[in-house]
Amino acid sequence: MKFFSFVWHKLGSIHLTVVLCLLLTADLTVGYICLNRRTFLFSPLNDIGLGPWIKTYGVSNLAHTLWFFILLILLALLCINTFICTTDRVVSLMAKRANFSRRRLIFKFAPHIMHYAMIVILVGYLCSYLFAQVLDTRTLIPGVPFALPGTNTRITLIQLDSVYYQTDRLPAFEKRVLRPRAKLLISDGEHRRSVVLGCMRPLRCKGYGIFLKDFEPKMKEGGMNRRERVDLIVRKDPGVGLYLAGLLLFTIGLVMYLTEWAIYRKPDNRKISLYIDTVNNELQPVNYEPRTVNREP
Repeated sequence: MKFFSFVWHKLGSIHLTVVLCLLLTADLTVGYICLNRRTFLFSPLNDIGLGPWIKTYGVSNLAHTLWFFILLILLALLCINTFICTTDRVVSLMAKRANFSRRRLIFKFAPHIMHYAMIVILVGYLCSYLFAQVLDTRTLIPGVPFALPGTNTRITLIQLDSVYYQTDRLPAFEKRVLRPRAKLLISDGEHRRSVVLGCMRPLRCKGYGIFLKDFEPKMKEGGMNRRERVDLIVRKDPGVGLYLAGLLLFTIGLVMYLTEWAIYRKPDNRKISLYIDTVNNELQPVNYEPRTVNREP
């Protein structure tokens, strides 16, 4: 029991927090240098997941990926440190709950809620990289449906209704697509609905996330291939719910914290008058007794 208490205390130490933050800064600096012109090593993370990436790209390029493995270890330690430190503060706050009103006690939990929320967000991202199911790129052409695996849902491209550059101020962008908009028909047995998919407007359907990867045509007129098509990234990500819940929890904690600051903060109405100490050439408060200097005649 003493050993467990010792380990718990050390892992929740604020000194460990400072050390981890400094190490994270140094590691991310090294990572920035290693990423220069080598982003292609990390791009497959979104397609194959963390496990297969470690076995292939990760261990084969340790000179450029070692910082990433160190980053994972440091983030794991920071999550443990934050959890233990926050839990200790929550236990201490509950022990002193008699000193606060019920409403004030609730607001006192605000920073702890934000700390727990950050842990939930990081765990969500880890689940995304570990357990996300990423399908091969799916290409849709008008009228040909695509079936989501394990469901009876069919997705069909109706048309590519993009927004084009209309003016002639920038000749290089003339008649080019500014905002692609793919109109899709989703049918699920007897239910049918139309949705619009865009680069910044993904679609959630039956637990899958559907994202626009590429499209054709990219110009209103001209070009070799005028047939409409869209390339989709389809992934089933169990971590999405976690980090969305973490973001919601963090927002609640932040609102509570700002509310407490606005309601319970005691304004400091004290006014401090200053005068110039011409002898010492500096500003001093009124209650300051200036040093006397004997000047020889």
